[in-house]
Amino acid sequence: MKTIRRSKLERLIDILKVIADADSIRQTHVMYKANLTWDELKKDLQLLMSLELIGRTTMSEGIFYKITSLGLDILSHFDKIESTLKLSSEKSPSSNFGSYVVEVP
Repeated sequence: MKTIRRSKLERLIDILKVIADADSIRQTHVMYKANLTWDELKKDLQLLMSLELIGRTTMSEGIFYKITSLGLDILSHFDKIESTLKLSSEKSPSSNFGSYVVEVP
């Protein structure tokens, strides 16, 4: 069975969604819920922090991540784009949004 790899954008959005669903979350929980390798997670968390989409807090229990207001804005915009694309792909029988293959005339 052939697996379809996620793009970097899809991974980043998945991480943002996981962190947004929690009040604060440890990096190992993000890794499992977003289905990432440790190396992918470390790089992606660093990128998201540098873009100020997430923040990191150190507590006595460990390191936790929270989504920022900018991160929530990005998720909101992405959800709107995703729902628009899904609606347009439902109208067009020649498109297959799930595998990102769209016929172009």
